[in-house]
Amino acid sequence: MSYIRISRIVAVALAAAALGTAAGAQAQPDTGSAEQPLPVGSTIEPPIDCAPTAAHPYPVVVLPGADGTPEQTAAQWDTMVGALRGAGYCTLLFQGGISNDRRWNGDMPGEAGQVADFVTKVRQTTGAAKVEIVAHSAGSIVSNYYLKVLGGAPAVSHAVFMTPEVRGCDGAGVVGIPNPPITPVQMLHALPFLRSALAASSHEFAVAMQMTPDSPVYKAIFDTAVTQPGVTYSVIATRRDQLATPAPACSVIDEPGVVNEVFEDLFPDAAPVDHSLIRSSDDTAGWVLRQLSR
Repeated sequence: MSYIRISRIVAVALAAAALGTAAGAQAQPDTGSAEQPLPVGSTIEPPIDCAPTAAHPYPVVVLPGADGTPEQTAAQWDTMVGALRGAGYCTLLFQGGISNDRRWNGDMPGEAGQVADFVTKVRQTTGAAKVEIVAHSAGSIVSNYYLKVLGGAPAVSHAVFMTPEVRGCDGAGVVGIPNPPITPVQMLHALPFLRSALAASSHEFAVAMQMTPDSPVYKAIFDTAVTQPGVTYSVIATRRDQLATPAPACSVIDEPGVVNEVFEDLFPDAAPVDHSLIRSSDDTAGWVLRQLSR
């Protein structure tokens, strides 16, 4: 349900646009199909078998992005989870919205509710007053819905985001064409009837449409300030991001108090990363640890 997924509609949208142009491109009313209820999907919850310490009183809930399958998660997140646990954090990796063997592939408000339920369970089991969230890509969108719309901020001390999708993303990343003449987001804005038509056509499109700029879900997160009182926010992006475009602007939370940093500026001699690989970098893991300690 991210801008990354919106980009998958490009071929369909361009074809529809061609037809619409030939017919005079009469914009049809949006029927609201994109906001019809979607299945939430299942979860994979880790055992809550660790305890906070005096040095690290808040457990860390790790929320992966939508890249890869649940079966690939352990390999993708071994570096980050290993660094957090090695530093003494009670670290728990949670996967939600699992549908068709993909994470965050369901109704986003429902997925945020899954995160809320897991955070409550972690706090009740460990006795911790709050948790920290470390999220990547689509996991950051679900986090922001939980923090802002579902009122989860009082239960969270710090939100650390890697290549999040925020405002101004254009959905053009995976098209593979530099500076396309029209982006998927522009297309949907120009032809608003496409959103409802695509949402009605398949589950995947319905999920993607929840994150278009005209969607109530998007507006609930981004139309006003994203950040919430009492939560510390840290963001790391990469200029080599091929999915959250334009990079790194698409990932910036331009609000007071937010740390926004770019991987290449921090680690000019490091091995290259992209939208996905940033979460598997030792350098990123070290950066996350430094953010959690501030």
